[in-house]
Amino acid sequence: MQEERMQVLKMVDEGKITVDEATKLLEGLRATGVEGGKQFEEKFKEFANDMKEFAKDVTCKINEATKKAEPKVKEFAKTVVSKTADLADNISQSLNEKVKSMEEPCCEETEPCCCDNEQPADNGPKPEKQEPAE
Repeated sequence: MQEERMQVLKMVDEGKITVDEATKLLEGLRATGVEGGKQFEEKFKEFANDMKEFAKDVTCKINEATKKAEPKVKEFAKTVVSKTADLADNISQSLNEKVKSMEEPCCEETEPCCCDNEQPADNGPKPEKQEPAE
C-alpha cells in the first residue's frame, strides 16, 4: 500500500495528476485496504492508458494544425520578401535620382555658372574689436 501512495505522490510531482485527483486516489487506497490495492492498480493502469490516448489525440491535432498552417506561413513569407524587395528597389531608385541630380550642373553650359561667381554670404556687420579696458 505504501508503494501505491508513493506512485500517487510521484504523479503529482511530475504534473501527471492534480492534487485533487491524488487526494481521491489516496482516499480510495485508505478505504479499500489491501483488496483495494488491486483495484487501485487497475484504475491506475486505466488512467495511464487514457492519458496515452489523450496525448496521441493532442499530437495528431497539433500535426494537422501545423500542416494546415504551413502553406499560409509560406505565402506570408513570400509576401514579406516581395514587399521588402519592392521597398529596397524604391529606395535605391530614389537614391540614384538624388545622386544624379547632385551631379548635374546647376546652369546651362552656354552661360557662365552662377555657382562660380557666388560671393560669400554676407552675415551682416562684423563686430568691432573692443580695446581692453585699462
